[in-house]
Amino acid sequence: MAGEKPCCPAAAARMAKKLTLPDGSQVGILNLESILKEVADLKLADNNALKKELLQRVKIYNYVPPASDNEYSAALLKEYERQCVEIQGKSK
Repeated sequence: MAGEKPCCPAAAARMAKKLTLPDGSQVGILNLESILKEVADLKLADNNALKKELLQRVKIYNYVPPASDNEYSAALLKEYERQCVEIQGKSK
């Protein structure tokens, strides 16, 4: 699905994935899977750089309230790390 452009609103909705914020609330994020893959390909090691890059790319497709930047970046980093563990587990 990476690089795939939705043809209509319904297709765009199918590309949304849920992200759980630190307070337990959930938000829908468009293109989350492709964003995680793109950032993984950058091979960034620093958590602050990862959070900044993830948040920057998420903001391209999604509205993130300015006051929630820290919560979103923490949740994105957690999801990024979870996805990386899953991918590494599959490749073994």
